Amino acid sequence: MFAASAKLLSLCIAFMVAVLVLTACGGSADQPADAPRGPTIAPAAFDVADYAGKPLVVNFFASWCGPCNEEAPALAKLARANPDAQFVAVAVSDSESDARAFMADYGLGYPLVIDDSSLSAEYGISGVPTTIFFDAQGREVDRIVGSADLDRFNTGLARAQ
Repeated sequence: MFAASAKLLSLCIAFMVAVLVLTACGGSADQPADAPRGPTIAPAAFDVADYAGKPLVVNFFASWCGPCNEEAPALAKLARANPDAQFVAVAVSDSESDARAFMADYGLGYPLVIDDSSLSAEYGISGVPTTIFFDAQGREVDRIVGSADLDRFNTGLARAQ
C-alpha cells in the first residue's frame, strides 16, 4: 500500500513540475510578438536634455493604476498623431514585465523608464498618472496631475510646441 501511495505521489509531483515547466517556457501571453517595444532606460540615464530640439511628453504611470489605464488609449493616439514630438513613459512602483505588458496592451512604443523612486522625487510626482510637457529647450511648460483625455493632452502638447 505504501509503495502505491509513494508512486502516486511521485506521479503527481512529476505532473506538477511538467505543468510549471511548460507554462514557464511559453513566453509572455500578455505581450504579443509584434508588440511595439521602445528601449528601457535606467532612471539614472534619463535626462530631459537628451531630448532637446523637440517637444517631450513624459508620462508617469503604473500598470495597476485605474486612471492610468483609462488615459492610455488617449496617450497612444496623441503619440501616433504627433510623430514630431518625443514621448517617454516612466513606470512608478511597477515591475518591468507589468509595465511592458501595459505598454504593449495600449500600443505605446516609446522608451520606458522603470523608476526606482529617484525620478518621481526629482520631478515632484505625488501620484500617478502625472504627465509633464517640456518644450524643445527642455523647459517644463505644462503638467497634468491625474487622468486626462485627448483634448487635455493636445492642449499640453500645444504649449510645448
